[in-house]
Amino acid sequence: MEKRGKTTSITSRFPHFYDGANVESLLYQFIDVFGFLLEQGETDLLAVMRSHHVDTADNEGSQGFIAAQKGDLDQLFALYLEALGGTSQLVQVSHQFSPGSIKNVSNLAKKLDQGRDELSQYLRSQLDHDTKSLLERYQVAQAQFNLESFRDLPGLAIQLLVATVATDQLSHYLKIHLPPETLELLNHYDGFPPLPEPLQQGLVQTLNQQLVNPSLYRKNKPYFQTLTLSKAAQQLLAQQPIGEDRQRLNRLLLEAAYPDYISPSHIPTLAQVEQGLIKGLNHSLQDPLLYQKTYQHPDQPQSQTLPAGTDRIIQNRQLLEAAYPNEIAKSYAPYRERLKGLIHILRQGAATKPGIIDLVAANLGILEDSPAAQAAKKTIQIQEFMPRLTQLHPPNQPEHRYLLTLREEFEVYNPNPQPEEIEIFLAVQPSLPVVLYNLRIVNCDTEESVTYQGEARASDVLSFRENTVDVNGKPYATEGTPLLPTDTSRWRLEAELAEGYPLAQFDQQRFDQATFGFSQPVASLEMRFYKLTPGVFEVKIPWDIPGFTDKFHEAGDHPRHQIAGIIDNVKAAGVLGMITYEKRFQETHEIVAELTVERSPFREEHLAEDYLTISSVQVPYPEGVVHEMSDNLLTCGVFDYTGFDSGNRFA
Repeated sequence: MEKRGKTTSITSRFPHFYDGANVESLLYQFIDVFGFLLEQGETDLLAVMRSHHVDTADNEGSQGFIAAQKGDLDQLFALYLEALGGTSQLVQVSHQFSPGSIKNVSNLAKKLDQGRDELSQYLRSQLDHDTKSLLERYQVAQAQFNLESFRDLPGLAIQLLVATVATDQLSHYLKIHLPPETLELLNHYDGFPPLPEPLQQGLVQTLNQQLVNPSLYRKNKPYFQTLTLSKAAQQLLAQQPIGEDRQRLNRLLLEAAYPDYISPSHIPTLAQVEQGLIKGLNHSLQDPLLYQKTYQHPDQPQSQTLPAGTDRIIQNRQLLEAAYPNEIAKSYAPYRERLKGLIHILRQGAATKPGIIDLVAANLGILEDSPAAQAAKKTIQIQEFMPRLTQLHPPNQPEHRYLLTLREEFEVYNPNPQPEEIEIFLAVQPSLPVVLYNLRIVNCDTEESVTYQGEARASDVLSFRENTVDVNGKPYATEGTPLLPTDTSRWRLEAELAEGYPLAQFDQQRFDQATFGFSQPVASLEMRFYKLTPGVFEVKIPWDIPGFTDKFHEAGDHPRHQIAGIIDNVKAAGVLGMITYEKRFQETHEIVAELTVERSPFREEHLAEDYLTISSVQVPYPEGVVHEMSDNLLTCGVFDYTGFDSGNRFA
């Protein structure tokens, strides 16, 4: 009988004449009953304490968030989702392997390639040929040099022999790091093959020593920066590698420096190895024999089948996690991170713009910190106050245009709480008998203005936007359109009737440099700006987010249907939140136009054909897509009679 900590602690408090140290005594065995109960209670209490913290709780025994049997993380998640709500993407736990499921890719690759235990050998036998080759090429032994690693070792020896700092920095660096005996052999080499065997061994040994050299890249950085490095080498450089990864990097650097002399090792990237392992491990999740290879219980005979009611994929995933605890993450690890992310959102404020974006992204399954997930999250946008393009019109008048004379002042009203950018459209009257020069629109309160440096004639149309004015569709640069102030502001229209002579009222001192205007209207003016609607915001979500929304049709509760309810739970009371899903459709229009002209009688024919191909894409939406829209096609023609002078004729 083994000693138990609690039992020993109790017996140590008895007087010395009690035989408390003898585990075979009846007294010790009697006290051990209570010691066992105390230890069991302490263990249970510790488990309860751990289950109340996200960082320490597990999800063992869970059959799913919506199942009757829940794990600790399921129950913690339920507390937060009770107030917020959530979609199937948020509470989904996948037992399949995916990027991030393997904590230590290098170690797992080494174990599966070289492991001697029964499970590693069995898993290795189940891998396909490409994955086996991938793991073999990733092992650090493949980076080591041997005589088979060279295309032309004598050529490399000659390059090292003739190298100087000025002509070949890297080769000179390698030469000065040769052992003295190898350097002497190199100096006596006559350049004719075969290379002496001692020199061969010395060069191979020196190159292998350089594989572990932490200064190889740093000492020769200017030279290596001139080379085109492989993707694997670039990724290793970015990681500042140590250990085995340093050897892989230095081998790839030497291959890039001497492509004519060193054979490529085809070392894969870490991401390629991870993808290969994921493929092989996911295949093993369906293997009915995996349970037999991992079952180890000394007191019970091995069963040939899984326990009744056990899901094979879940069981195999748990077996692999137990067999490789330092290499494979728990299947509920992303679940825990999701819960921590949700708690972070609540702490930062779920009703804020970043909080709503994070919450919507999480419920759409965009949960990781990968570049793809971050890029997908940026496609979700929030537009506050529902800005709508609004035309400013004269007070108490339905018309949106101001009909203005020169130097006439007019008032405009901006209901927004801050100054806004405006667009100004100006149409010169068709009946205007004069030319307007250097036309200006001035804010009377601030004297800020925007000017078109040019001529404006009858029927010309000018539009001012930011730093540009379009005159009859042709853009010109301006100094910038003033902002529209809040509340009511006064503006006026100015121009010169003769270039260099501004329009002015009568001035006795400088009347010789002024011209007098006339009272008839010269132009109609329209201002547009974006009017804000307080207490309203709109969440814009792409309908298709590749890699995240592809399998929404497989979800029992469609995530898109629940986003609005979730936002209603977190937004402030009295604020209207709207959800807009955006999807692009493409249409093909083929138009053929023909013009036939006959001299007499004059006849014009237009033959137009329009082919519209509008198809509904049902994949990946087998249930169909509801389009709430209407399409109207309006065709019209105008017959115009044109007369020609007798002298005109067609060539």
